[in-house]
Amino acid sequence: MNYEMNKRYFDLNKPGMKWPIIVIVVGVILLLSMSGGGKLVGLLVAAAGVAWIVLSQKKYKESIVSDIQYDSEVAKNLENIEERALNKLGVDKDEVSEIEPINISGFKYQGCSRVKRGDDKFFRTDVYESVTLFFSQNEVHCYKLNYNTLEKKQTESTDVYFYQDIVSVSTASQETEVTDSITMEKETVNYESFDLRTAGGTSLSVAIRDQDQAQRSINAMRALLREKKTRN
Repeated sequence: MNYEMNKRYFDLNKPGMKWPIIVIVVGVILLLSMSGGGKLVGLLVAAAGVAWIVLSQKKYKESIVSDIQYDSEVAKNLENIEERALNKLGVDKDEVSEIEPINISGFKYQGCSRVKRGDDKFFRTDVYESVTLFFSQNEVHCYKLNYNTLEKKQTESTDVYFYQDIVSVSTASQETEVTDSITMEKETVNYESFDLRTAGGTSLSVAIRDQDQAQRSINAMRALLREKKTRN
């Protein structure tokens, strides 16, 4: 990931207009009050102030990172996620082929330090999490990745759930309050989460970014769970 680019996404440092405007005003005063060569000096000073503003605005616009650019950078850390997950879990792909692997991911709204409401009205943060599930004959193998988008910092964890121990697989509507890093105003974020719970009290939860794809995957997982529980 390009961490410097990601940082710019959350930093709206608009160029200050105070000093360029002062330069323009001084130039105009010289232009109106002086004669001969003084007018030329005033014109040059005013022109310098205008050029200052134009160049500052150009540099500012070039530094802006769009929602699409930020999303693209964030997604780079999920490349080859299934292969990485299998290596971390220590299982072969042939061992976990009951159904296709499931990956559910989204921005994390708890424990993040930066939040921004994009032009598409969607809230993005500086923390992203991903859960990848694999299905063997008797177990669900889980790989969870949590990473920061502004610095090289991430955590990984693995777990295994027996089908018979899973008591619920569901989606839930969540609501949390965040502070927009640009406006510094309190905002309410509504999002969907994927939740898995076991009879032993273990729970797994992750925010859902792509709801349509996630729902299809969850439905396939539910069907497999029903089949496994019916057999036993």
